Amino acid sequence: MQGILSSIGGVLWGAPMLILFLFTGTRLTLKSGFLQFRHPLLIGKTFFSSFFKKKIKGEISPFSAVCSVLGACLGTGNIVGVATAVCSGGPGTIFWMVFSSFFSMMIAYGENYLGDIYTRRFSFQKNTTGAFSYIKNGIDMPRLSRIYAFLGLMSALGMGNMAQSNSIGDTLSQSFNIPLVVIGIVIVVLCSIILQRGLKRIARLQTIAVPLAVTFYFVISIAVLIKFRNNIIASVKLILHEAFTPKAFGGFGIYKAMRYGISRGVFSNEAGLGSSTLLHAQADSESPEAQGIFAICEVFIDTVFMCGLTGLVITVSTTQSDLFGTQLSAAAYSAIGNIGTNGISLLTAIFAFLSLASCSFYAEKSFQYLFGDRHTKLFRTMYIIIAFTGAVCSPQIIWEIADICNGLMAIPNLFALNCLIKEIYYPQKSHHSLLT
Repeated sequence: MQGILSSIGGVLWGAPMLILFLFTGTRLTLKSGFLQFRHPLLIGKTFFSSFFKKKIKGEISPFSAVCSVLGACLGTGNIVGVATAVCSGGPGTIFWMVFSSFFSMMIAYGENYLGDIYTRRFSFQKNTTGAFSYIKNGIDMPRLSRIYAFLGLMSALGMGNMAQSNSIGDTLSQSFNIPLVVIGIVIVVLCSIILQRGLKRIARLQTIAVPLAVTFYFVISIAVLIKFRNNIIASVKLILHEAFTPKAFGGFGIYKAMRYGISRGVFSNEAGLGSSTLLHAQADSESPEAQGIFAICEVFIDTVFMCGLTGLVITVSTTQSDLFGTQLSAAAYSAIGNIGTNGISLLTAIFAFLSLASCSFYAEKSFQYLFGDRHTKLFRTMYIIIAFTGAVCSPQIIWEIADICNGLMAIPNLFALNCLIKEIYYPQKSHHSLLT
């Protein structure tokens, strides 16, 4: 069964899907006049001004929305996922991961722009926000929006919940010898506390935890790079060489590098899936352009900064070709001693839990869109039970199902983006923030 699902996922995330992502990203990039490259000052000022923008009428502040989306993206994929991509496609995957993310930035901009304007335009439709709204009302396909919501629910319960809780269990049990049942109980207690207050408590957690976790990750990564500073130039040359070599040593070559690099980037930043629109729709919104700018910054932090840094650390510090995934990332950071080994294990667990917390909101909004508000308590109980189950067992098949749901989510979302591309507008001035 797992082999069949893996084959389906391989076909779904094959060349046609990657071409669709690149086509949509390139189209939006050209239409915007290369916004992500042309207006770095505007992007920077808008992002940093969100730090000081307090909530007025939205459910959460703009900065809380950014941290909550990052919390969902920064799961185990930024550490273990990058290591797996390097093992599967060679060091060249790092280049293609970063390169494709610049096109993903404009996909994220477009979907969050549309999510904001359609959420406000159809605010009288209960539980119809973000991607649900522009698929239902923008392209007038309510049935497709319900299919999209169902796929989003399955993806959030699988990849966002069970797989992340499983990563927490595996990491903490192997690194610190904590029994899986104890880990599962702690996850249940923490999930119960967060779900009780909903988005506001999730946002408060992410606003504190995400900056601290990212800062600590940056510090230990820089420590590794400093130790292996003499290898940095050679590693960058290797990454570029492997990215464009028709068939490199080890049998990788440009096709594998592109395939695993681009798909890993999409999995990591979730641009094109439309999930981030559900969170941004809850934030204070002075302009849809600002929500789009925040989404650009999220992709940059998640993929260019986090994934790129992980890839460089792995490339400069390890030469062991027999390691894969978790073992490879652990070996890379063990170069600076216990602080690296234990630190990366703890960060993996923290990022996984932050992803689990934010994905609870994605799953709940999808559930409410499909079934209404009456059964929300039932959903929250189910979410907690699934989190415990993921922590104490190894649901490898869940990864395959969630990968398929992610791919199927992207199809209606990218279709809607391409249909509504004429409704997306871009900021023209670059000298001031979009937040006043």
